[in-house]
Amino acid sequence: MLNGFVTKTRQGATALVKAVAKSASEPERAAFVAAASINIGASLLGVARAKKLSKPVLMPLLAGRVLRSSHTPGEKALGIAGLGGGWAGDLVLMKPNSLPQGAAGFAINHAAYITLLLAKGARPSTLRTTIRAVPLAAAAGFAALREPKLVPMVLSYGGLLATTSLLADDPHLHDSSVPASFGLGHGGNLFLISDAVLFAREMFLSEGTPAAQCADGMVMGTYTIAQLLLVDGLFSK
Repeated sequence: MLNGFVTKTRQGATALVKAVAKSASEPERAAFVAAASINIGASLLGVARAKKLSKPVLMPLLAGRVLRSSHTPGEKALGIAGLGGGWAGDLVLMKPNSLPQGAAGFAINHAAYITLLLAKGARPSTLRTTIRAVPLAAAAGFAALREPKLVPMVLSYGGLLATTSLLADDPHLHDSSVPASFGLGHGGNLFLISDAVLFAREMFLSEGTPAAQCADGMVMGTYTIAQLLLVDGLFSK
């Protein structure tokens, strides 16, 4: 089990290194990496202006990979629609107390990813589903205790998020001739971690505190890597 974990981690790290290295041939990717780095740093330091300027450009820049790919027009349209939902969610979450509204945009993002993953042959398994059901149930429980009105959002959006994660983590998607395919599972899992940290930050941390800024940096770090790995894995050719 440990050897499998180490191997999988190494494969994910390799996929990420290769994804960043493509910046040399894709200017919009280089701009995405730069904007993501700025946003992560600004989130950690609490520099509001830099966060507001860098966040809105992330998903439009990442859409360059979709447009460059050789996929069918329908698949490209689905990819662009998904990133459009993520872009809308990014913009909405820049406003305070906007978690449910932001989740609506990201629900579109995940619906697109799920459709594309299913088309690639990804299927759920009992183990992968159970592993993701546990944190989803815990999040719903916390919401029921602290913010009962958020329970429907946690269950509906959280279900989509968990489905993206478990489908992207299907080992049958791995193709040794496509290194980016090994990053899909990591992308789905990092998206799950990002939103889990975001939910905890909204529930338990006060705006402007060092702990909240650290959480913001973690959210954006895991989120931007997740989106990059997922888009690369889905539109690698």
